Amino acid sequence: MLDSLLDGIKGQVVDTLKEKTGLDGGQAEQAVPLAKDSITEGLTSAMAGGNISGIMGMFGGGDGGGGGLMENMVYKGIAGNFINKLTSKLGIPESMASTVSGFALPMIMDKIKGKASDADGNVSQSGLMDTLGLDAGSLTDGLKDKAGDMLKDKLGGLGGGLGKMFG
Repeated sequence: MLDSLLDGIKGQVVDTLKEKTGLDGGQAEQAVPLAKDSITEGLTSAMAGGNISGIMGMFGGGDGGGGGLMENMVYKGIAGNFINKLTSKLGIPESMASTVSGFALPMIMDKIKGKASDADGNVSQSGLMDTLGLDAGSLTDGLKDKAGDMLKDKLGGLGGGLGKMFG
């Protein structure tokens, strides 16, 4: 879903980046998928850490702590990741990357919020997850499976050692 949403606004984001930041057309085009990757990675990480309220807070939903988008810790992580991608993959200076992030990410987040909002302009967790194409249930199940496997490995090794000790 995030792909289709970004496809719909890519031209607008690219034009804004060229006009407001001084990026050339090629760099502006390359920045959009880097923004998408940063958003996806940041949201997935926040979900894996159980920080749904932080995600909701970015979009003005739930009890995410208020303070606006720029003060949100999930957003700050996404922006930092995006700036790193811009400097390492596009070779632009950090100050310019920060400027690019300051224009691109709020535009994209605003579009996500608009798509995830109900008729009253409120963002719900389910609406946001649907818009982003994320499934909290499958992510949680995947984390449970991974934790279970890790526990089995640890206990299996311990059990084998105990068996030899008492065997």
